[in-house]
Amino acid sequence: MGEKAVWNEANVKHFVDICKEEVLAGNRPTTYLNNKGWKNLEDKFAAKTGKKLTKTQFKNKWDNMKQSYTWFMELKNAATGLGWIDATNTVDASKEWWDEHLWKCNNPEKGIKCNHVRFRKRGPSQLHDLDILFSNAHVTRVTVACPGDLSSDDSEDDYIMEVEKDDDIDSPKLPSVKKGKETKKRKIEQDKEEKSPFLRLYKTTCAQIGDASKKISDSVSSSSGPSSVNQIPTIAEVMKLVKECGVKEKTALMHTATFLIVKPEFREIFTLLETKEGRLDLLEREHEKQSRHM
Repeated sequence: MGEKAVWNEANVKHFVDICKEEVLAGNRPTTYLNNKGWKNLEDKFAAKTGKKLTKTQFKNKWDNMKQSYTWFMELKNAATGLGWIDATNTVDASKEWWDEHLWKCNNPEKGIKCNHVRFRKRGPSQLHDLDILFSNAHVTRVTVACPGDLSSDDSEDDYIMEVEKDDDIDSPKLPSVKKGKETKKRKIEQDKEEKSPFLRLYKTTCAQIGDASKKISDSVSSSSGPSSVNQIPTIAEVMKLVKECGVKEKTALMHTATFLIVKPEFREIFTLLETKEGRLDLLEREHEKQSRHM
């Protein structure tokens, strides 16, 4: 057993910063960090905070932050066309918009209060870093909670979220008595999904993004001959190319680049460009495009 997890502001920042380092180092091949990433997280977090936490505690925190991030992205999707408040990291919406949105999102008959309300005054901190952690992670019905459910506990030590199996994650030996609870929990989540228009909209959006990404990847693959998706360069390899273009750390352009290179299709296209000038031009154009939408 590790120490009790204390997730104050400083510890959360250390957690996110270290996870971001591991993702950019290529240690999150699927939904979660791989074994090397978890081990590095344990060691680095202990070095920074003096707290020796376990992989399970870190995984619970990852799941909770991913769930909160998902709810916030649902809100952003619902608020398309509205402004943005940099100071509070959330959407710029009127009282009338919020009243109507919460009326649609809430489900009094089920005793459900819309999760989006928690972001009315302030969005998640380190939002750009959370984009890097979770933007390309695979999302399933089991890993995403219903946006209308506020029943989850904020205690990361006690809260273990049901997730899809990852071969790179040690499978804990759980008592067989929990199987009934897991089945019941899945049924409850299915019922919530059927009654939640925002979750259905979110899943539809994810599916459309996934289809578009696949088309881009297939197109690039077919035009590049024998090259396959298995030969897509790693994040570390592309980061080296980014630096060779002259992009400096601690700059806005590098910040945009770190967000872009977590996407496999961008890494493949980026490496197909033959000159440093061409790669730098692509980064600058993407940075300008993202800046206009901030």
